[in-house]
Amino acid sequence: MKAAWEDLGTEYEGSSSVAIGDVDCTQHQGVCSKHGVSGYPTIKYWIAGDKDSKPYQGGRTLDALKQHVE
Repeated sequence: MKAAWEDLGTEYEGSSSVAIGDVDCTQHQGVCSKHGVSGYPTIKYWIAGDKDSKPYQGGRTLDALKQHVE
């Protein structure tokens, strides 16, 4: 999962419409709590203009992640 996530970040590096990032919940517990992260790894996403995150329920391969982004 980690490798696919890093590859996804590389794929969209420099994009003006997609941002890929991660949060270490052991260091940023408040952020994770605010967004309902209680298990790891957890993927959340936001659609432009939305303040609330949505849970990602798809596959964990690079192809599945890219398909979701597109």
